[in-house]
Amino acid sequence: MGIWQQRPRDDHPTGLVVAFDIETIVQNEPADGSFPTIPQHQPVTAAFLRATRAADGTHDFRLDVLVCRPGEEERFYRKVDSCLPAGVVGIGWNSRGFDLAVLRLQAMSHRTFGLDGLARQAQAARYDTTHCDLADQFASYGSSRTLSLAAVCETLQIPVKTSVHGSDVGALWRAGDVEAVMRYVAEDTIATWMCWLHWAAWKNADPAEMALPLADFAVWLQTMPALEPFRGFAECPPTRWALAHAPGLRAARASADAERRLAHERDEQAFAANAR
Repeated sequence: MGIWQQRPRDDHPTGLVVAFDIETIVQNEPADGSFPTIPQHQPVTAAFLRATRAADGTHDFRLDVLVCRPGEEERFYRKVDSCLPAGVVGIGWNSRGFDLAVLRLQAMSHRTFGLDGLARQAQAARYDTTHCDLADQFASYGSSRTLSLAAVCETLQIPVKTSVHGSDVGALWRAGDVEAVMRYVAEDTIATWMCWLHWAAWKNADPAEMALPLADFAVWLQTMPALEPFRGFAECPPTRWALAHAPGLRAARASADAERRLAHERDEQAFAANAR
């Protein structure tokens, strides 16, 4: 072996993922207008979109939007932990550098320990398949300038930050408009997941990695009355593309799976014949 350590592979599994985002407030904004340091941020909302691929290739979804009110911090962090169970791939945007760092430190500050799911994500190494920070991926691990979620979504034609921006969260929260903050964090989470689908399809050279889950997601959005505020994601250009291509890609996958099963059966039959 050489003296150089080989970089671990970062081929993230795509069958069970949880995209997430948090929104925070800061009690005392820096006078110079700079971005507040990690310890100054207090989470007020978090959203988790879980996408699970079933054995038949269809996808199930669950969207959890959490609120962290004063006095309920331990309950909030334990709920966050439950949204990140073992076996999932966590998906975020600048999540290693911000979201997970904030959640970890603030959970500590409220003496909330034993959060195995959150710890697994927060302690994941840069190339670990447990977590995928898309900001790092789209910047090629620092080879190019880090991009914002909004900039990437604009290019990919994913609707995001259409009415609220991160700079509005503090004022909305203090004004008592919790619903607006919850809707905003959920929108960013869905947009992050849609960026992940683009990334997975590109990385795996397989358009089905985007088309099939996104087409199923569109149907889910349109059939769940509570998700009406997010229907725009079911009508944007990437989703229209997915709905148009999903039937053909699904049929091609089914055909390929059938051929693999037949080949396996032929191999078993040949082995049994030779063993006689």
